[in-house]
Amino acid sequence: MAVDVKKTEAPKGKESPAYTFVPVCRSEELAEGEVRQLKARGKQIAVGRLVGGQLFAVGGRCSHMFTRLGKGKLRGTLLECPWHGAQFDVTDGCVAKWVQRPWWLKLTYDAALPAFM
Repeated sequence: MAVDVKKTEAPKGKESPAYTFVPVCRSEELAEGEVRQLKARGKQIAVGRLVGGQLFAVGGRCSHMFTRLGKGKLRGTLLECPWHGAQFDVTDGCVAKWVQRPWWLKLTYDAALPAFM
């Protein structure tokens, strides 16, 4: 799998590294419904495979508190932030659902749950 970092093609005769695809992982390594947090040219990205096989790559940080989206859950075409439940559609980048939980609730769960597991 490769990520097009500019989303455009270079003008004829002006090809440069800024317009090339960047390999980030082998596509066959991604199972359907899987999401991973990776880096491409120093930028955090979330890559995954939808049920049905379509690959995607989106910005790797939530726009709310910059959590790693690659650690979130994929629900259909919606990628859910692991901290606060915001959801982003990976097919077009739109926000499908904004923050649903207070930030301190995630910290409370993270601190308490390991003690009970």
